[in-house]
Amino acid sequence: MKSLSLLVLPIVALLASTLCCKAAPKDFNGATPLQWSVRMADSEISRLGDKLAWREGRSVKWDYTAGLFTLSLLKLNEKVPTPDYVDFSKDAIGSFISENGSIQGYKPEEHNIDNVAPGKTVIALYELTKEERYQKAAALLRKQLDTHPRTSQGGFWHKQRYPWQMWLDGLFMGAPFYTEYTVDFKGPAADLDDVVKQFRLIDEHLYDAKSGLYWHGWDEKREQDWADKTTGLSANFWGRAAGWWAMAQVDVLDFLPKDHPGRAEIISLVRKTSDGIVKHQDPASGLWWQVLDKGGKEGNYLEATASAMFVYSMAKAVNHGYLTRDYIPAIIKGYNGIIDQLIKKDADGKISLTRCCSVAGLGSGRDGSYAYYLREPIVDNDLKGVGPLILAGIELQKLLDLPMSATHEIKASMEAKPSLAKEWAQMPEILARIKPPVIPSREFSIMNFGAAADGKTDSSAAITKAIEAASTAGGGRIIVPAGEYVTGPIHLKSNIELHLEGGSTLKFKTDPNAYQPAVRTFFEGMECYNHSPLIYAFEAENISVTGEGTLDGQAEEGNWWSTKGSKDSEGKPAKTQNAARKRLAEMVADGTPVEERRFGVNDYLRPSFIEPFKCRNVLIEGVRIVRSPMWEVHPVLSTNVTVRGVRISSHGPNNDGCDPEASKDVLIEDCVFDTGDDCIAIKSGRNNDGRRIGIPTENVIVRRCTMKDGHGGVTIGSEISGGARNVFVEDCVMDSPDLDRAIRFKSNAVRGGVVENIFVRNVKVGTVRDAALQIDFSYEEGANGPHKPVVRNVIIENMTVDNAKRVLDVNGFPGSEISGIRIYNSTFKGITKNDTVIEGDVKLETCVVERKK
Repeated sequence: MKSLSLLVLPIVALLASTLCCKAAPKDFNGATPLQWSVRMADSEISRLGDKLAWREGRSVKWDYTAGLFTLSLLKLNEKVPTPDYVDFSKDAIGSFISENGSIQGYKPEEHNIDNVAPGKTVIALYELTKEERYQKAAALLRKQLDTHPRTSQGGFWHKQRYPWQMWLDGLFMGAPFYTEYTVDFKGPAADLDDVVKQFRLIDEHLYDAKSGLYWHGWDEKREQDWADKTTGLSANFWGRAAGWWAMAQVDVLDFLPKDHPGRAEIISLVRKTSDGIVKHQDPASGLWWQVLDKGGKEGNYLEATASAMFVYSMAKAVNHGYLTRDYIPAIIKGYNGIIDQLIKKDADGKISLTRCCSVAGLGSGRDGSYAYYLREPIVDNDLKGVGPLILAGIELQKLLDLPMSATHEIKASMEAKPSLAKEWAQMPEILARIKPPVIPSREFSIMNFGAAADGKTDSSAAITKAIEAASTAGGGRIIVPAGEYVTGPIHLKSNIELHLEGGSTLKFKTDPNAYQPAVRTFFEGMECYNHSPLIYAFEAENISVTGEGTLDGQAEEGNWWSTKGSKDSEGKPAKTQNAARKRLAEMVADGTPVEERRFGVNDYLRPSFIEPFKCRNVLIEGVRIVRSPMWEVHPVLSTNVTVRGVRISSHGPNNDGCDPEASKDVLIEDCVFDTGDDCIAIKSGRNNDGRRIGIPTENVIVRRCTMKDGHGGVTIGSEISGGARNVFVEDCVMDSPDLDRAIRFKSNAVRGGVVENIFVRNVKVGTVRDAALQIDFSYEEGANGPHKPVVRNVIIENMTVDNAKRVLDVNGFPGSEISGIRIYNSTFKGITKNDTVIEGDVKLETCVVERKK
């Protein structure tokens, strides 16, 4: 301890002396810390809506991240009284709690310390409302600790399925609630001693004197793959783990009595932990690295959640006198770094916290290596960062002696203008029909059927057995725990939910033989028998794919992607789909029965990733999709489909993000698309197949989505021969120099199809490579065909574009129909190229077009 203090104190003193030479800041990028907290809270509430709340049939869980965010809202409400913050928290947490105090989805027998953490919000809601159900729920959570398994010295295991392990994270999850409950509800004094012991054990086993940091985890038995066989320690200093540890200390001190003998011990840990934090602060940015002691090493990055946690914990420690004011410069530098480098203002006026590590842990294939921490997903607005940032702003406001006042500017700026298209009145009726599937609550972990989380062993049979067992029982949830699993195609049945827990990855095989025998499917809008999609369901009802895990198709040049017609991994001409694709197109043209359209391994027609075929009541929610062979989410001939909160990053050929085809009542919301083709492409069959089936895609709502790379943000076509109608797009953000167009229609005289009643409003576009709106009837065959393509009654309102080459790229031909295309109250900037309008009735009204000088 002495040697570390001698190293750190000169750094702190130097920073302090620097601050003394100039006045402490009163604002950060034009706003006080409390104002930034309000902006962050209002933005996230707007983004989330009621998504955290329990609803019958919805795949949500009792979750520590929701607990952290709602607790930050209630703390902010104390400084800036806001009924919306209380109402949001009541819904997000209170919706899980019944009158008798039971908690939906909570299973005490799992002995998961994470599940205790929302208890802090439960107690806060009890104090606000005095509703007995909250007190009963808090008692239920407290009861878990009575039987929670422990190490030989009495330290809580992180989870039942992580035996003999203590992680830094676990102290935040359990200790503050344990302390507050004991004090508020007159628990035995021995419980407070037990709390202090948890901190003592972490310090004893996980502290590294050389670095001044704490290792992520410790395995008392030295049995885990990630644990050193001599020390039992994990291999790296993960930023957010240290953040949890730091917050646990200052939050426990809120409740630990001042006369408790362990209080001085925890205050000493606050200083010891903070010294290590300051020592590893990046001097240029003021932020902290994902792997704390490897700043600047290849692949490492400055990470938001840990940075927010450190600023919050140290600012709070100074405010309460646990740290001296010598730490203020490091705190201010850290907060400045967050606001300057990690906060971005979205096109819709909300703010986002960027560069958040989504999830990380130990075990089940997560080896704790440097490379492991870098390969976990990086996302925006992870609640594990949003909550601490809100709390940090409150503490900074106090630290800088600024008035506790702020305004709700974002909420005011987001008030929607009335729409000119009366058809928007239809949207509530459509939404009322779109309901999540109701899945029985029975759970079937794939681990119980022989799956291995090592990223090598084939778990296909185990997953199939779990689905069969759930189906035989009448349905249930197939649980994929944290870890990496290799699998072939997964075929869902009615009343089945495939749920990927945080930290889990399903890695799909790339051997085409694994996807035989062929199943009935669509390839580029043409019906046939071909490779099974990676996740497939046929004529099923009530199916879901949910969770925080990753679906990895492992596609790349050298396997699936090469068959599009490029070269293989050695640069040689690849075996391609071209001959089979041509043969299928001829079969469609000739009216060959679908049963005779059979394709196999040597035909190289790539499968979609997720394809519900002729299904009803479908939910795809929360998962991350990477490296898809072809189209990612492809509902075909399906009804009542919700795609919510899905994050797609896949840049292969034909890597469309979400392609509802010949489907009805479809909701796509709160998704992020970063794709190699169209972000969203609405389809209804190609050429004669679309006309043969004759089912338009209709009643589609796209809202609050983010479109990054892609050929089009929202596209209709080109496989649109069955038509499309009643499509509503609102409140989306589209922004990338590699996004070609914002709104796109494509067809030709071979496709034909009638596309009508398309309504777009409140779309914010940063940069697109070419046009804000494209209607392209010159696509592929162009005018060379007998079928009239139609696009009519398209109304776009309140679109803002910061940078585009042109507003319009409209290419019709004599005999086609492009009519009633109107753009109202919109602004287009950075324009460098004249519009193209050929054979089209397209008008801009009350719009501003600013050409680039």
